[in-house]
Amino acid sequence: MIPIKLSDWTHTTLMALLIQKVFEDEVFDFKIALPNSKDIDGKERLRKTCAAFANSDGGFLVFGVSDARDKSPGERLVGIDAKVDFPEQFGNFPRDCSPSVHWELLNPPIPINEQRVVHVVQIFKSWRAPHAVGEHDSGLTFPKRTNKGTECLNMDEVRSMFLGHYEKRLKLQLLRSELAVIKQNALGCFIIEPDQISRQHSLLSFDTAVVDSIIADTYSITASFPDLLSALSEIRQR
Repeated sequence: MIPIKLSDWTHTTLMALLIQKVFEDEVFDFKIALPNSKDIDGKERLRKTCAAFANSDGGFLVFGVSDARDKSPGERLVGIDAKVDFPEQFGNFPRDCSPSVHWELLNPPIPINEQRVVHVVQIFKSWRAPHAVGEHDSGLTFPKRTNKGTECLNMDEVRSMFLGHYEKRLKLQLLRSELAVIKQNALGCFIIEPDQISRQHSLLSFDTAVVDSIIADTYSITASFPDLLSALSEIRQR
């Protein structure tokens, strides 16, 4: 019932959630509006929510929906002024996380009426995790998303994320080394002269087990580079 893709968020699916009284959980969060410039706590909460989704399995921020449990579905669907430059105003919050958080916006937004719309933002699970909120001098917070909302990662979880990211980068260095070996072996058995093709036969075989393993282990990083994945796929096939 809860949309799993950005394009799945429509007026129909949104109303279905409101009618069935589904409130925020670990994969989405209703926000009535962006915090105003003087709402220090509200801005900090939104930054933490962005980091929490990125540090967990990703999720959606839905702006223009009240989270008040005593209101009817129609009353909860308040929308945001369609004239507001939402991308510019929202973009500061994921950008202020350390490191910055990647996000995408549903375009066009969900119309409520001629003046108001609902904006849906998707925050992706990040290979750059853990993401922190706060200042280095005064202390950093590493949030996560659970079915209770936004909570803090414990020390073991933070350590595991840092180690996991470091290990993946080491495996990418191993991938580069393995590709260099494959290239060297291929050049060594390559027949340049056309008239020699029918006379010479190479007994060299290629083992891509290491490449296959590294692709699987580092997919959270390489998924953002489709050209690289395509090239690696072609190497394996050849």
